[in-house]
Amino acid sequence: MSGRRRAARPARRRGRLVAAACAAAFVLAVSGAVAWVSLGGDHAHQPRSRDAGAESSPMSTGQGSDRDAVPSACDTLSKSVADKLAPGADRSATLANQSDEHSECAWSLYGSRTRQLSVELRALAATGGTSATDTAIRTFSTEWQADRGGKDLSDGVKVRDSRGVSGVGEQAYVVYTVDASAAIGEAVANARLANVLITVHYSGGDHLNAAGTPLSSHTASDGALGAARDIVSKLESHS
Repeated sequence: MSGRRRAARPARRRGRLVAAACAAAFVLAVSGAVAWVSLGGDHAHQPRSRDAGAESSPMSTGQGSDRDAVPSACDTLSKSVADKLAPGADRSATLANQSDEHSECAWSLYGSRTRQLSVELRALAATGGTSATDTAIRTFSTEWQADRGGKDLSDGVKVRDSRGVSGVGEQAYVVYTVDASAAIGEAVANARLANVLITVHYSGGDHLNAAGTPLSSHTASDGALGAARDIVSKLESHS
């Protein structure tokens, strides 16, 4: 919520990079003294230690129909859901990464109440004798391990909770992280429906005082899962 590429393997999402960069911009504007490390450098992608959290594995259920295209991420998420999670936020498509198989959209709200919401849809293709759905299952598993292990997080950001989730697509999980120095809490929810991966990042914090309060695990996780569930329902209804 890195424009890694698609076709046979539409690459990993940018949501965390967008949310982190926007959070950094806000903190710098408020304090003028916080140093941020770019998430684009290799040194920023060191696996981070994680606090104790649920490690239930997302179970695969059912079998949907493979897709060779996804709808617009901006148009698929219900306006009511976006307005609830990031009221009054500016919406923008990540144009550099749009294609038939890959669509992203972000909602950004700055100020004393910061909210960042990003949605990414990816239709994975069959690769080397592996079906599109099986490719998506493998990719989902890899991303589940990476997210709960804290991969791709900048220094100072820690995983606080991670769990498998049922009832959102055929597989789903949510991982919650906190950047204590910026007072930003973020949840990433990843769901799979056949060969489509739906990834939602929802982050923010309330900065009414110098310390600031990160978005709580409950609020961030429920928000990210709610958005993922909304998109899954839209995809299922148009299958």
